[in-house]
Amino acid sequence: MKITSLENRLIELIDKHRHVLLLAVLFVLGAAIRWAGRYFISEDLENSLIPWFNTIKDNGGLAALSAQVGNYGLLYQTLISLMTYLPIPAVVQYKLLSCVFDVALALMAGKIYHEERMRSLADAPDAVDKSLTSKVRLQSWFFAALVWVLPTVMMNSSYWGQCDSMYGFFCLATLYTLRRGTFVKAFVFLGLAFSCKLQTVFIVPIIGVYYLISRRFSLVWVLLSVVVMWLTGIVAFGFGRSLLDPILIYTDQVGHYRQLYMNFPSMWMLVGEDYWAMRWFAVLFTLMVLATGLWYCLNHKSTVLSRERFYTVAVWFMWSMLLFLPSMHDRYGYILDIVLLMLGCLDRRFLKYAFVTIFLSLFTYGIYLFGDRGNGYAWEAAIYLVTYLHFTWTLVGDVKREESLS
Repeated sequence: MKITSLENRLIELIDKHRHVLLLAVLFVLGAAIRWAGRYFISEDLENSLIPWFNTIKDNGGLAALSAQVGNYGLLYQTLISLMTYLPIPAVVQYKLLSCVFDVALALMAGKIYHEERMRSLADAPDAVDKSLTSKVRLQSWFFAALVWVLPTVMMNSSYWGQCDSMYGFFCLATLYTLRRGTFVKAFVFLGLAFSCKLQTVFIVPIIGVYYLISRRFSLVWVLLSVVVMWLTGIVAFGFGRSLLDPILIYTDQVGHYRQLYMNFPSMWMLVGEDYWAMRWFAVLFTLMVLATGLWYCLNHKSTVLSRERFYTVAVWFMWSMLLFLPSMHDRYGYILDIVLLMLGCLDRRFLKYAFVTIFLSLFTYGIYLFGDRGNGYAWEAAIYLVTYLHFTWTLVGDVKREESLS
């Protein structure tokens, strides 16, 4: 029996709208995966997040803001306080909140991808036709979908119950607006990012490099980030919290984790586990690496923050901090993985780095959530280090090649 006319029309319809259909399928399946993990209880949920929720609820919801519960910022504690008034299980509410920001994160990643692709087309000698512009727009939607279904992004929110997509979204928004020169927005987003997680510090070096090289904004704008961060605690202040608490919460966090590495492929896996003997060595060594990177950037001002270099340099500084700082956690490579993936989609040379970091992140996620963490994996740290060094070599080679042609 031959194919029917109805089947033909259906196939033609599918073929015509195949891009939209795939995007819809990716969104639905990504949402379904998240829904499937809604009741999974991770160690963090069992030992921290759910007990915090119950404590806040037992102490009157918003009234519980009068005292610190847990070690997250006032913004997150305020959100938890509001959640206690809803007739939904705590574990589901935590994950729904994170999944909402998963959507925002994916859309922002797609927006950045679109911006960078359009910048590259603007530099092309020929005029850009509408069909090419439409193609870039479609590619941007697919990149957003890729971030949405990235295994670590899905596991972070729907299984772990963590909120890295919150600070991740604000970090990407900071970099995006900084690149566009809308500095008020950039420092508002930076303040919101810091109000979510201290790990926002990973994007601070590229802001410093951009400041020193571009000279397009004043450091006075940093005060705007401080004000925004402070304003996120305004409800808590109304219940008697100290005006210094937004800062003090993070100063307490810094000394809370007393391990040289924490289920993360840090370089210190190759050295040992003596935190007290090595902590200052690790911190000062990291500062030395970052200072050397800053020196290199200042020596190559004309090319190091060019169109195709901004996010590459941002990745280098983020990666340096993750690799060499002590007490790095398994989730701390969250933003690095996403920005590296974007670089890989813009320039295939970077895909190998993205594959390695995402694979290792997925590996560490799985160990933490579903398996025995053991005492660390030296081979993992070795692969991470070698990949990082190769990435650095590629970046330096690119800068030299560009300068030789100019």
